[in-house]
Amino acid sequence: MENAPKILIVEDDRKLRRLLEMELEHAGYKVASFDNGIDALENFKQLAPDLVILDIMLPDMDGYEIAQNLRKLSPDVLILMLTALGMKKDKLTGFESGADDYLTKPFDNEELLARIKALLRRKHIDVSRPYRIGRLEIYEDRRTVYYDGKEIDLTKTEFELLMYLVKNRNRAVSKEEILNAVWGIDYYGSDNTVEVYINYLRKKLSPDLIKTVRGIGYRLVGEELETNH
Repeated sequence: MENAPKILIVEDDRKLRRLLEMELEHAGYKVASFDNGIDALENFKQLAPDLVILDIMLPDMDGYEIAQNLRKLSPDVLILMLTALGMKKDKLTGFESGADDYLTKPFDNEELLARIKALLRRKHIDVSRPYRIGRLEIYEDRRTVYYDGKEIDLTKTEFELLMYLVKNRNRAVSKEEILNAVWGIDYYGSDNTVEVYINYLRKKLSPDLIKTVRGIGYRLVGEELETNH
C-alpha cells in the first residue's frame, strides 16, 4: 500500500466526498480529502499527490483558480475536474486552467476509475489493482507483496507459489497441482519441495495464512477475504 498512487479529493459535498474516498480506497489508492481549496493548497506539498480530483463549485475559491495554483505548485500533477456544469465553455475554461480531464456529475464510478487509470498511465504510474486477503496485499504486475503494511521480500518461486494459492483460494490444491503449476510438469524432484516452500511462506507472512488440508494439500485462508480481481 505504501507505493500505491496518491489521490487528493477537493469536494465540498460531504456525502460525495465520502463515497469517493471509499471507492478509491477500495480500488487500492491512498486517499486524502478536503472540503475547500485553501486547506487543499496548504497541504498539497506535504501530501504530494499524483492526481487531484477537483470540484469546480467550492465555497472559498472555484476549481479553476485552485487548478491554476496547483499548476504553480506542481506542473506535473494530474487534475481531474468534477462539476455539475456541462456547458462546452465550462469545460474549455477547465482545460485552460490546467485540468487534464473533466467529468460531469452525476457520473458512473466505473467511468471515474477508468479515467483515473488513463491519467495515471500518462505518468507511467502503476495502476494495477492489488489482491487483498486479510492483512496480505499483492501487486502481481510488479511482483510486490505486503503483510500488515510491510513489504515482504519473496524469491521468484515463493512469489509464484503464493500467487497460485491466491488464484485458487476457494479450494484446496494438491502438492501435484502445485508442482505442475509452479515448478512445471517436467520437474522430477520430491513433492516435499512444496512443503518446504509452504513453510518458507508461513515464516515470512503468517503461520495461519496457509492451511494444510489433510489428504488433499493446501488452501489459502484469512479472517477477511477481499480481492479486486
